[in-house]
Amino acid sequence: MLNDPEVAARWSVFPRQHPNLLEHICALRQLDYQALTPDFIHQLHDPNLLPGMKEARRVIKTAHKKKWHVTIFGDYDADGTPAAALLSTVLNQLGIDHQVILPTREEGYGLRAEVVEKIAGQSQLLITVDTGVTAVEEIALARQKGMAVIVLDHHLPKAELPDAILIDPFLANSSYPFANLCGCALAYKFAEALAEDFPSQLNEGFRKWLLDLVAISTVADMMVMRGENRVLVHYGLQVLKKTRRPGLIALMETAGLEPAKLSATSLGYVIGPRLNAAGRLSSNRPAFDLLMAKNLTDARKLAEEIEQANRTRQELVAEVTKEAEQLLVGQNSLEDRCLIIVKENWPAGVLGLVAGRLASKYFRPTILLSDHDGRLTGSARSVGDYSIIDGLDSQKKQLLRYGGHRQAAGLALDKKNVIKFVDGLKAHAAQLISKDQLIPTFRAEAILTQEEVTLEIAELLEELQPYGLENTNPLFIIQDVTLSEPKRLGAGGDHLKWSSTVGSTQLEIIGFGLAKTWQKRPIGQAHLLGHLEVNTWQNRSRLQLRLIDFQPTDHPILTAA
Repeated sequence: MLNDPEVAARWSVFPRQHPNLLEHICALRQLDYQALTPDFIHQLHDPNLLPGMKEARRVIKTAHKKKWHVTIFGDYDADGTPAAALLSTVLNQLGIDHQVILPTREEGYGLRAEVVEKIAGQSQLLITVDTGVTAVEEIALARQKGMAVIVLDHHLPKAELPDAILIDPFLANSSYPFANLCGCALAYKFAEALAEDFPSQLNEGFRKWLLDLVAISTVADMMVMRGENRVLVHYGLQVLKKTRRPGLIALMETAGLEPAKLSATSLGYVIGPRLNAAGRLSSNRPAFDLLMAKNLTDARKLAEEIEQANRTRQELVAEVTKEAEQLLVGQNSLEDRCLIIVKENWPAGVLGLVAGRLASKYFRPTILLSDHDGRLTGSARSVGDYSIIDGLDSQKKQLLRYGGHRQAAGLALDKKNVIKFVDGLKAHAAQLISKDQLIPTFRAEAILTQEEVTLEIAELLEELQPYGLENTNPLFIIQDVTLSEPKRLGAGGDHLKWSSTVGSTQLEIIGFGLAKTWQKRPIGQAHLLGHLEVNTWQNRSRLQLRLIDFQPTDHPILTAA
């Protein structure tokens, strides 16, 4: 093996800052313990602080008055597609004639000149959402064709900006207090601002029902769960639990989700992947049509189509993962700090998912590249502190295009440059990633006392929700727990379940995917690392630890910095 995935992980824990567990976690996360409940009135910012918003409002008023035709151009993912659906819902409410265009993955991300040519003469206004801030040439063409252009984007702008009304919190002239909004959240802020001009059509009651889409996109697009996002997702989940959208009702039915039990985790692992599934394989139009469905009959047909696409996506991920692991050792060495795997004609839509799996398993930045007639396209995922986008920056001379952030990126290059690219990137990673950094590391927020391992504490911790980036489900260590032979769960027996006692509390322990680890090193007395949760089934709540790792009682626990 290139690296043993079962190597003992490094554990560390933060020193206690307060004897009250919740106050301790709030102190670590710089959250206000006295104001944990999201406040819809006082914690959302004025949408008019976003650059370009007031000018965009004037254009919409003109479009409404002069009966312009509008084209909404979005993206094929679970942010751009719901964002387009939200804008379409708003324009429907205003009676503005419009069409929605979503690119396919084969066509690629972003506005294209052929789209502009297609809508020229038909639309007087083009609105891009979740894309557009870097589409300088394409928007210049739209302007030449006589169109007004509004860009709602949350991606980083480049030095040259398009000739459009730009609403992007990352623009240099932005005074908006919270930049980390997804595309759908920006569309919602647009609706909020337009409500000042159309108060009866876009009243508070109407806008509230848009929050289900905002919550889904915010989680699915992996935005930080702090500030305004935490408020939008909190209330968005409340709306989603009683959503009026037939499409979301049908989607939850086919996915086996109970609306009352929805959480941010449900959005990230169940709803989001399904809204992404069709777009990963071909066109995401079925997801858009699902979100806009008017009745349950049509919605259920679309939901079944999307469920099938999701199953196909899962099968492709499993197939590509198996192939990539078979190629991994032959294309990489034991000394490599970065893994790069190349194969002909892999499906592009699942490469990021597989790269993420392998990066987590081998704890190295991982890139999967698919060779299509001499042009390599792929996805990169990183781990730890290594910035994969910095790595790609170091090799930009070898690349046709690339983009992303520290943990995830996409790229394309000519096959003739692949050797220089691979050697250069691996050298860059070798400089910045030490051998010691290849060991998986977990940082727990506290070692729980026996008195803290209770259902009451687990219920109290739920005040921290919704969970997401920078506000994750707290990780705890429970020491000296007796583990008997576990019960195996799942079709392949991959998951484990124990029942143990901590102090006077009965604790259920569930370990997903830990069967092979237990087989290699069963432990009678162990330290446990995991998430303390409330497991509710048939109106009965029980205390559960979702186990992430377990180690012998002599395993060192370091002090986290």
